[in-house]
Amino acid sequence: MPTSENLQPTNQFVTVASADGAQVQVTLHGGHVCSWRTPDGVERLFMSPLNAWRSDSAIRGGVPVIFPQFASEGPLPKHGFARLSLWTLLETSTQIDGSGLLRLALSDSEETRRVFPHAFSLELRIEFSGQALNTELIVTNNGDQPFDFTCALHTYLSTLLAETAIYGLAGNEYRDSVDGRRIKRADQDVLHIKEEVDRVYFSVDKPITLSDHKHSVIASQTGFVDAVVWNPWENGCAKIADLMLDSYQHFVCVEAATIQHPVTLTPKAIWRGSQHLECLSIG
Repeated sequence: MPTSENLQPTNQFVTVASADGAQVQVTLHGGHVCSWRTPDGVERLFMSPLNAWRSDSAIRGGVPVIFPQFASEGPLPKHGFARLSLWTLLETSTQIDGSGLLRLALSDSEETRRVFPHAFSLELRIEFSGQALNTELIVTNNGDQPFDFTCALHTYLSTLLAETAIYGLAGNEYRDSVDGRRIKRADQDVLHIKEEVDRVYFSVDKPITLSDHKHSVIASQTGFVDAVVWNPWENGCAKIADLMLDSYQHFVCVEAATIQHPVTLTPKAIWRGSQHLECLSIG
């Protein structure tokens, strides 16, 4: 895990522990969850060792916040600007029930209004304890005109890919970005990743389970209606400067997202989306 010596002055790390010893670390650059350790000391998120840790670059790994545009599907910079912006720390605390809490915020600025001319505020609320992590994104329209957005919590789950199976997506339609963005239907109960995978699953209304021989992570979501499963494989890693060639062997992205149908947020309205992760030991 990087230390403050590796960062530009605009980047700051904040670490909070729950009463049972779980720990989350975030950086204000991007409002980014960089580390989630359960009480057994196991790191549950993947973080690339090749991160530049500069204020002008996105962080590879952890949980990037994607807003107000997913990928390059629109006129804005890829994945929007939230992951590159400096967020404000609102709160860190240990709750009465022993859970840890962090709250971060981002509002529109002169810079954001150049590309997204709307008054908005974001809050990222992170609650955790035991084997569970809940990350909630709250979007508020502070202006007098509606605006549209797409968004995601681009979660990189640490895993041994060769031993990993993904359950819970059978029957869902998905868009296959590796195969010309064709729309397909998942017809297998289990997804084993043996090549590059980049899929947006639509209308996901049940948990997704990522399992290897040691543990399972159950990912459920509220508010977000789609889910992304992504692994670049070796050929993809070769094209991404901040990933090592073998990085694909150590993570799978399981992302809570709203992509197919953008959210239209009316003036003064609030939208909420959350991803809940729970780790279970096997054996």
